[in-house]
Amino acid sequence: MRYPSYIEAVRHAPVMLTDGGIETRLIYQDHLQLPDFASFLPLFDPSARPMIVALYRSYLDIAGDTGLPMQIGTPTWRAHPEGLARQGFTASDDLHRVNAAAVALLRDLRQDSALQGLVFIAGVIGPRHDGYDPASAPDARQARDYHGPQAACLAKLGVDLLYAPTFASAAELHGVAAAMAATGLPYALAPVIDAAGALLDGTPLVDAIRHIDTAVTLRPLHYLIGCVHPTTFRAARQHLRTLPGDVTGRVIGLKANASNLPPDQLDKLDHLEEGQPERFAELMLDLRRDYGLRLLGGCCGTDDRHIRAIASRVAAASSKRGPG
Repeated sequence: MRYPSYIEAVRHAPVMLTDGGIETRLIYQDHLQLPDFASFLPLFDPSARPMIVALYRSYLDIAGDTGLPMQIGTPTWRAHPEGLARQGFTASDDLHRVNAAAVALLRDLRQDSALQGLVFIAGVIGPRHDGYDPASAPDARQARDYHGPQAACLAKLGVDLLYAPTFASAAELHGVAAAMAATGLPYALAPVIDAAGALLDGTPLVDAIRHIDTAVTLRPLHYLIGCVHPTTFRAARQHLRTLPGDVTGRVIGLKANASNLPPDQLDKLDHLEEGQPERFAELMLDLRRDYGLRLLGGCCGTDDRHIRAIASRVAAASSKRGPG
């Protein structure tokens, strides 16, 4: 089935897939140097560009093979002003050039007729500093002003939605939400949480959602959780028990790590913790069953095998039920 828009796909598909790991695959599988996890760098390296093309194609092939829609994120997590400057780019001049190159890559790959109405491009914006250290995060006003130029740039480039993954601070999450809302484009937020259901700055997830939903005029389309293992998500939901009515249904997805190590420990490893794809898929689909998750995908340590394992299980279950 093909979907006329991202929103329709989220509402009506059996599952909306997402891509899996980007940076960790480029570093550990392709052996590229990505300082600060700047995954946009291969776009401008003729020897590395085929690697990032092949990486994204491995995910898009899953959507084409299974007919399940997929949210695919631009490699722009660090393509904000300071992130560009740290890699030797001119922040003001190269903001558009780098983000445009990232969007063009995915748009070109999506041209395949088998992917029309299945693949939706998410313009990715990452935290200003360390995604696992809330102490370095800007406050909400600073974050709104800082992330605003990249949000506006990606919106003008015609992405299907804006997407902010791996934020540790509720204040910065609020600020990036305001920056995204100002574009008028649908957007989603994906903070990192701990097993007690709090962001890494200690703010309870429920409080963060409630505050952003009421304080930002155009509230997020929905929330995901990013960069934690499925068991951490389950522990957080069990800790929270029953969600308040105004938060119920707001968290609809998980982009999970392959390893159950905490994110700050994963960040220090010199190898890939990839786990077992089939077990990963089992854990993810158990969360779908128990908590109604509709967006399922991967983050650190995952690759196309993990996403294909999820897709294969969903497709097999759908075929058993049959039409109607």
